[in-house]
Amino acid sequence: MIVSLRASFISEHRIPEMMWLLVLGILAVFGISFIYSNLGMGGGVLFVPLLFWLTGYSEDTVVAISLCLVMANCITSLWNHQREKLVAWKLGWTMAIGAAGGTLLGVWFNINTGKEIFLGLFLAVVLTVIIKMLIDWARAGGRTRSRMGCLLSDWGIRRSVPRSRRRRRYVNVCESDDDSKLTKKRQAVASTGTVGAGFMSGALGLGGGVINVPLLLYVLGRCTKRAAGTSFVIMLVSGLVGLAGYLASGTYIDWTYVAALTPVVFAGSFIGSRWGIKKLKGRHVQLLFIMVLGIAVAKAVYDLMMVL
Repeated sequence: MIVSLRASFISEHRIPEMMWLLVLGILAVFGISFIYSNLGMGGGVLFVPLLFWLTGYSEDTVVAISLCLVMANCITSLWNHQREKLVAWKLGWTMAIGAAGGTLLGVWFNINTGKEIFLGLFLAVVLTVIIKMLIDWARAGGRTRSRMGCLLSDWGIRRSVPRSRRRRRYVNVCESDDDSKLTKKRQAVASTGTVGAGFMSGALGLGGGVINVPLLLYVLGRCTKRAAGTSFVIMLVSGLVGLAGYLASGTYIDWTYVAALTPVVFAGSFIGSRWGIKKLKGRHVQLLFIMVLGIAVAKAVYDLMMVL
């Protein structure tokens, strides 16, 4: 009955079905940009399934559109992180070299492989992210806090930590860089690792922050907020390279969707990163993040079953 009433309403008022999808898409894109602008990630892990549902285009077209949205998110979030001096520019440009090469490889992979391989790889990546986030979310609830656990929770300290130790723990783990890890050997390792991030960007339309941020945290010893800010530099470069690769290959890109959704991404990431840098408490957002990823997994599983 609800469906018939909705159809009658649309017919009576002559509102295209596409308009309803676009409104839902705009709201979803705003929410994705708002959340991801604080994580050092572009949002492609959710942009891709959303665009599949919204447009029905092939995977190469969807990935190209997703890269446009990821770059918009990176630009705005990068601006806000730079205002707080939370971007290591030189380090970001160095790591972006490896990401650029991996992106071109990813573009070739996506264009020359079937949809079932694409969906399978996408599903594997998202499941890995969910498992990692669940582990970090559980660890963040205890007294022992890792660097990755601080990625979303570095704006608040659990009450179980003694008051006399809260500030010291906050500074040492969440706000200070470990420059002893910033060696040439470690930088070479991190730059090599960004090849994988670039591959995910070119092949799957993801930003690659799921690899960039851990490299900056664990290998190079950057604090969590600076790791997130620097990750946007790498993703911006890989996004540009990936988009250029798809354009050079003749991939169709519906610029109407890009024009309609890019301002929404700008708004969501600007508001989200400005608010999050100052006030965001990450444990609740991290849980929400995991739940949203679960929706993306369910959608990818459904699409994979339809293909197989």
